[in-house]
Amino acid sequence: MEWLIAMNIRTEINVPTVSGSRQSERGAALLTVLMISTLLFATSGALIVTTALSTRMAIDSTSELQAYYSAEAGLEISLGVLRGQVAPNSALPAGSKISFRRAVTPASSNVPSDTTGLARLSGWLNYSYTPAGASNPDRVALTSSYAPVNGMAYSVLVSDPDQTPIASGDPTRLLVQVTGYGPKGAMKQMELIVNRSNFDYDPVATILMRSADDGTPITFTTGNSAAKEYSGHDHFATGKVLPTFGATLDADMAIEISASNKGTVADPIASVISNSSLPAWLRSANQARAFLEDQKLNAISQGRYFSTFSGSSGSSSAPAFTFVDGDCNLDGGAGLLIVTGNLNLSGNPSFDGLILVLGGGSVNRNGGGNGSIYGSIVVAHFDPVNSGPFLSPTFNTNGGGNSTMQYDSDAVRKALNLGGPRVWGVREY
Repeated sequence: MEWLIAMNIRTEINVPTVSGSRQSERGAALLTVLMISTLLFATSGALIVTTALSTRMAIDSTSELQAYYSAEAGLEISLGVLRGQVAPNSALPAGSKISFRRAVTPASSNVPSDTTGLARLSGWLNYSYTPAGASNPDRVALTSSYAPVNGMAYSVLVSDPDQTPIASGDPTRLLVQVTGYGPKGAMKQMELIVNRSNFDYDPVATILMRSADDGTPITFTTGNSAAKEYSGHDHFATGKVLPTFGATLDADMAIEISASNKGTVADPIASVISNSSLPAWLRSANQARAFLEDQKLNAISQGRYFSTFSGSSGSSSAPAFTFVDGDCNLDGGAGLLIVTGNLNLSGNPSFDGLILVLGGGSVNRNGGGNGSIYGSIVVAHFDPVNSGPFLSPTFNTNGGGNSTMQYDSDAVRKALNLGGPRVWGVREY
């Protein structure tokens, strides 16, 4: 009975109408999709622009790098010119030779058609001069194959930062400025200071004896002939006067004065040279060893290194740089001579330039003859390989003859030039 009653009960469930309560939310999904699509589109556009800019920057970076390489090439070839390794342009006078003075003088530095009035080495470098105009407002000398879109080139400007007077000879150093040109108008500017000589030496005496660190006396004789002449008065007629002999100890100066007993030594006879007045490479034996090693490498690079040497080293018309890593028997010549062993002068040797006897520290003149030595001589005794102090040097003259030893600033200058220029600093500006 109860079951039947339950069967007759009707259950009703009321379901609320959704559409009636959410009318204001229709289209929300579409707006959401549109907003997300817009953000994705903006992000994609930014990515495309960034990629394009990165590609362009990479291309421009390559152009900048090529301009940098062009500037480096200009510096290297300019150094080659200053070292005398580049032949002059055929438009220059026959027999033209480069020097620091010629390099900064427009008339000798440039080809006749280069009318800039600035020293550009266009008479020595392989580039063509282009007059000023719309395509070249800066009046620069450019490589003939240069094209602004895809070319590479360089231009050079050489100047004397010290403004050395012409009467004083060659400038001591030069400022070389190079502009490198790359594709798409890229430019790089570099400059360097180049010293005229591979090393500096302003003579302090015609014959300088570097005294021993422990005070051991030097061996010093000037010969027994009254006809021999020694002088510190500049043979180049500049009016400069040096002590004829020099030493770094009072006792050694006294020995030098005593040796000049024939009255053939010009005043001032001798002087004590303080350590601070010496070149850096003579102030300590370690510095002297480092100097020899540096010059040895320099000589090897120039093909002028010898383990022993006999004969003439260069000539007045063609002075030479000679590095002898041992004993040297010199018959004469001109230029820069560095000897790590003993130097022997026999007969009638004549030499113009600078002689450095560093290591064995012994100079022996056997028979002065009639030869003349103009320039300067330095003698220092030390072990060129192993550590140790300066020892006692020797300068010995035997026999007669009427030879001359005299300071000559021009001969020394030419000798120093043979070492080749040395770069002291390079920078981009």
